[in-house]
Amino acid sequence: MYDKPILAIIRENLDSDGRLPRDFNLPKDPDDENSLLFADGAQDGITYFHTQPRNLNDEEVDLLVDALNAMVGGHIDTADELFLKLTKTQRALEFGGGLSEIIEENASHINPIHAYSYGMHLVTMAKDKELVKIGLSLHHKATEDKVKGFKQIITDLAYCNEFTWSCLPIIQKWDGGNDLIFEIAKHVYGWGRVHVCAFLKPETWEIKQWFLTEGVDNGVMPSYTAIEAWNKSDAASLLDSHLRQEGFTSISKIMAALLDESPCRGISLVEEPEIAIVKFLNQAKNFKLKPDDYEVIKTIKERWDKDEMIVSLCEDLMNQ
Repeated sequence: MYDKPILAIIRENLDSDGRLPRDFNLPKDPDDENSLLFADGAQDGITYFHTQPRNLNDEEVDLLVDALNAMVGGHIDTADELFLKLTKTQRALEFGGGLSEIIEENASHINPIHAYSYGMHLVTMAKDKELVKIGLSLHHKATEDKVKGFKQIITDLAYCNEFTWSCLPIIQKWDGGNDLIFEIAKHVYGWGRVHVCAFLKPETWEIKQWFLTEGVDNGVMPSYTAIEAWNKSDAASLLDSHLRQEGFTSISKIMAALLDESPCRGISLVEEPEIAIVKFLNQAKNFKLKPDDYEVIKTIKERWDKDEMIVSLCEDLMNQ
């Protein structure tokens, strides 16, 4: 646990534009027994992409119930202690998403206003990362008016990769929320950007272009945001158009990320992938190819080695 609220640590590091430096990471928690210093958001991101979610066991359920009862009863310190104890065996990621549903389903026993008030206590005062995430999770169902006066706090936290994911479900419901998420996308780099890509809607040409040129430039691994970049840049339709060199190069980068399915699914999620591959290869005929483009073509040839048309197109390109 830190010696001051995490919000205060973040605000001490905001630049003149109200954003965190691109390489910002929270200092190592003195009480964290893990010998590794994870980049902000990495533990949650790795958990989400590479592990199966685990349900709370009976003891953890009892802890959660006791914590919620303490919250409802106004016993703030007790609630803090119980939630903190729970996070020692279960990260907030694993159960935090269901807290707003529990409150909604038990509105006759849990006054949402009390839950929001307690949540903001955690958001502003907690010295533990998981408690801050719990505080944010309590607001995932909150309408914009319920967080009036706290919007800047939530925005400040969203610029920290550790909390971006927890903030986005709240921000997306605000008037102009997608525009703000786009601003966050342009200024976070790392796991925060990975999660922003999932929430950001391609509502404008500018956003579509950003997905095309920067959608796989996330600071973690391109593959994590490849399918979002492909779909939200409308790359499939672009392959039917007259591309310029920059557009082809951007699609080639996305294609490379899609083909690397070691960390997560990519090309296998593309609708009619073979058709997209053929269009990509036909477009490649129109450009001076770079080493990275040839690597993409080589990977395609190896993966679709039984498809005569694709193999032939690849060989023609590699021999030109």
